[in-house]
Amino acid sequence: MKRFFKFLTVAAVLACAGLVVMYPYLRASRVQSPFEAAALLQQELRAGGDEVTFRTQDVELDSVYTALEAIYPYAFSLHSTTRPNGTTTLRVEVSRQSRQKQAREYAGQLAADAVKPGMDAWEKLRALHDTLVRLCEYDSETAESERRSGADAPFAADGALLDHKAVCAGYGRAFAMLCEAAGLRAVYVTSEEMDHGWNAVRLDGTTYFIDCTFDDPVPDRGEYAGSDYFMKTAEELAKTHQWDIPFYEHVLDGLL
Repeated sequence: MKRFFKFLTVAAVLACAGLVVMYPYLRASRVQSPFEAAALLQQELRAGGDEVTFRTQDVELDSVYTALEAIYPYAFSLHSTTRPNGTTTLRVEVSRQSRQKQAREYAGQLAADAVKPGMDAWEKLRALHDTLVRLCEYDSETAESERRSGADAPFAADGALLDHKAVCAGYGRAFAMLCEAAGLRAVYVTSEEMDHGWNAVRLDGTTYFIDCTFDDPVPDRGEYAGSDYFMKTAEELAKTHQWDIPFYEHVLDGLL
């Protein structure tokens, strides 16, 4: 009888240990695409957190980063921890967090000044586009530097909005912030082939692209704002740009 109870005790301990190991796995959401992982991270970031844990198979960290970068206007790094229990934790580390938040607040002020009552979405986008192009100067020195870092201010919205100087990443993230402040949704598009970034929006079921960097002359011309790369269709933009079209269409689909 004692052996029987001893056996039951051991079995109970093993069962509890198994539950302890399996609980984090069972509690974690199952993620099947980088877009789902990015959406979970965005929700957590909006709630004030900075990491999520989920179950997944074959979701590449680089793809999650690109998907989150498209919908989250801060410059950041993404850290990953994979555990034997089948869960992965992703943590977002925002560069110069207080300064980027300051840029976001300033984006709200700029958007309030630029957007006038009665404007439709197209007119609002043009007003925000022109505001950014007039405010910011392309940072040729940083663009040509061999020691540049994607965490530096010229690659983020604070470079464009607070320093008034940025490369394409700073323009793209700043424009996304301006749109968000105006109640519009814009995603940040990147291209490895071009080493370049710009924005995309979806209006009435059609995707349009806005490249504020290409519409800002070099050398800078002050109040002048070009429009050659404002609200271009994919067919029109493909004449000069290269990007992963299906990937960003999927990102835009998730905004609906």
